[in-house]
Amino acid sequence: MNYLDIDIKNLILSTLNVRKTLTSEEDETGIEDLANDIKNNGLINPITVKKIDGNKYEIIAGQRRYLAMKLLNKESISCHVLNISDQKAEEISLVENVQRNQMTTNDKVRAYSKLYEVYEGDIERVVNAIHISKKTLQKYIKIKDLPEEVLRSLDVSGPSKISLEVAVELTKLPSSINVTEFMTKIQQLSTQQKMDTIKVFNSLKSTDISDVDDIKEEIVINSNNIKLAPSYPYVKDEHDRYIRIPEELYEDIIKLIELKTGTLEYI
Repeated sequence: MNYLDIDIKNLILSTLNVRKTLTSEEDETGIEDLANDIKNNGLINPITVKKIDGNKYEIIAGQRRYLAMKLLNKESISCHVLNISDQKAEEISLVENVQRNQMTTNDKVRAYSKLYEVYEGDIERVVNAIHISKKTLQKYIKIKDLPEEVLRSLDVSGPSKISLEVAVELTKLPSSINVTEFMTKIQQLSTQQKMDTIKVFNSLKSTDISDVDDIKEEIVINSNNIKLAPSYPYVKDEHDRYIRIPEELYEDIIKLIELKTGTLEYI
């Protein structure tokens, strides 16, 4: 293999990196940890680069290692130099990012969809490269054209968060419907209620987004066979303290509580 110690000033960050949505605090913490590891153990894996103009090299794989070395004020970095096409460089960069880094769901949508393009629609190659199921990969690819505001909801916390399955259902809305506006109308619903509202709206073949309000009200009324079900169930313990039940455990916990105590209350 062709390894060179390259002046750190001659290395250029690639525009191919797909980790776009992590916060700066998370990035900085990870880089600092990596820098400490390199300081103690050395750079075990050289970064991968591609020569471009003059004495400049573009980083294909190893951006975090490069940033960690800069943090340590290193003058040069051991690099694996590849003589490859731009398309091959993009492929390597995408696969390396997926395999090595923790990415948000939004980042995965971007990375998997781009790799699908690089592999010219060969889904089996993508599955083999990133080691996820074909069914899951198809979901990521299906939602890639949703509005950015909606895709960001995959990574938020709280009621506004949507699941991958909800995002897939949103792709089935009529093209005349503003998906972002639709999401705003249902963002306070539970995941299942979001799914049900979208499915009912589609089944009615409606093109009037105002119909969502009536649909979601009916969905909420019918949820769990209780009148106007609240967003979260609570139970009162023997000390008169209210304990909130996590939404994802809603059905199982409620059954247990009702069987054991019969004191379930909603507030």
